[in-house]
Amino acid sequence: MTKPDFTLEFIKNQNRLIKLSEVLLQTSSFALDIETVDWWNRHREQISLIQISFRYKGQPKVAIIDALAGLNLDLLRAPFEHVAILKIIHNAAFDATRLSKHCDFIVAPIYDTMLAARRSGERKYSLQAQAAIHLNLRLDKSFRQSDWSRRPLDNRQLSYAALDAYSTLLLHENQTARNLTGEYRLKSIVDPSRQGSLPLDDSLSTKQILPVVTLDAGPAPLSGSPETELNAVALSLLGIVTELPTRYSPDQLAVSLGADRVGMAGWIVDSRLGRDAELDAETVKMTIADLCEFNLMRMTETRRLEATKEGEQIWQVMK
Repeated sequence: MTKPDFTLEFIKNQNRLIKLSEVLLQTSSFALDIETVDWWNRHREQISLIQISFRYKGQPKVAIIDALAGLNLDLLRAPFEHVAILKIIHNAAFDATRLSKHCDFIVAPIYDTMLAARRSGERKYSLQAQAAIHLNLRLDKSFRQSDWSRRPLDNRQLSYAALDAYSTLLLHENQTARNLTGEYRLKSIVDPSRQGSLPLDDSLSTKQILPVVTLDAGPAPLSGSPETELNAVALSLLGIVTELPTRYSPDQLAVSLGADRVGMAGWIVDSRLGRDAELDAETVKMTIADLCEFNLMRMTETRRLEATKEGEQIWQVMK
C-alpha cells in the first residue's frame, strides 16, 4: 500500500486562518471535506472540522480547521466561492449542502469524485474503495465514529480527517488522467431550514442514484413527507432499525453497511441493493437524517435508533 506523504497543519487561531485563505486564493484547485457532530438532528447539527488539501509548489499539504474554535470562518468565503478555483469533494451532496446551511457558503465550482466514479460505471464508489482501487492507499475508517465535538482531538482523529481530504485530492488527479468528469452544481436553496430539501442538479437526484420503491398500500403519508416514495437505501435503513431496534447508534449504523456488512443488517441491504453494492457513509448519514426528520426513525434516550410506528408500518407493508 502507498504511504501517505503530506504536511499537516491544524488551524485554531485567526491569523493562521487568514494566511491559509490567502494561500488558497493562489491555487487552481483544492480538495475539501468536513466532519460534523449531531448530523442526524438537523436542528443541532454543527460542523466540527473543515479539512482542505492542496498542492503548494508541487507538494501536497493538508490544513484542518477547527470550526468549533470560534474562528471567523467567513474568511474562507473568497476561496470557497471563487469561480476560477475548483473545489474537489467526495459526495458533495453531503459536504456542500452543510457548508451552505451552516456557513452560508455557496461552494462552486465543484468536482465530485464520487459522482465521477459512478458516472464511469463503478459499483464501489466510496472514498475508501476508490482510494484502495486507484491509489493503492488504505484509509482506516475505525475513527469514523469518533466524537468530533471533543477537544482536544486525538492525533489519530486528525490523521483520519487529513487522509480523507488528501486522498480526495489524489483521486481527482487520478480521475482527470482517466478523463472522467465529476461536475456538480448546487442550486439555490428554497428553504434553508430543511437541508434535506436542497434541490440538486437533476443528474444528481437521489432517486436516480438508487431505485425508487413506491408504496401502493399502507398508512396515509405525513403532510409534505417523502415516505410514500422511499428509495432502496432509505427502505433498507428503515428495515434495519425496525428489525433491530436500539441496536445501532447513528454513527454505528452509518459505518456498518460497507463492503463487510454482516448479520441481519447485511442481509436486508443485500436483498434490497445487491451484494456488490457499497454504501457511502455520507449517503447513509443523509438518509438517516431524512428518516428522522420525517418521523420514520427516532433516537432513544440511550442514543440508539428505532423506528416510529409510522416507520414500522411502512416496513411491514414492503417486507
